[in-house]
Amino acid sequence: MPPGPPPAPIELKRLRGNPGKEKLPDRSEVVALPPADGIPPAPATLGDAGRAAWQRLWAAGRAWLSPATDLDIMTRLCEAHDERAALRAELAATGYIVPGSHGQPRPNPLIRTLRELEAQMTRWEGLCGFTPADRARLGYAEVKRQSKLDELLSRRHRGAG
Repeated sequence: MPPGPPPAPIELKRLRGNPGKEKLPDRSEVVALPPADGIPPAPATLGDAGRAAWQRLWAAGRAWLSPATDLDIMTRLCEAHDERAALRAELAATGYIVPGSHGQPRPNPLIRTLRELEAQMTRWEGLCGFTPADRARLGYAEVKRQSKLDELLSRRHRGAG
């Protein structure tokens, strides 16, 4: 991937009036993917943590996820939630410090495995639009902090109604 921010989606460029004056694909060339209509059935390969993630992530991403194209990556992401839960349980059982080959104390090698898995999960979450930056890039969510004036007007409106 080239350095710098990821490219803006075509829909967002059209919405902004194509400020870069790039040649955009004709609308007739764009394939509309069917959005998630409810939550697809969870794969049988998922354990408890994976099933919980499946329900939570499909519910949160139903506006932009498509079962036609996103089932595989969502399955991998949710299976990774199961692996993460298993690694954390094993770390809790064996501890963060374990004996080394000569009996010396050393960090548990599972810590590194867990961090590598979590880094991969973060990449998959980004690809699926579950990080704030990726939601903004997709044009689906923008976090706006309510100003003190907005808060005051909101309270005044609630009090009047």
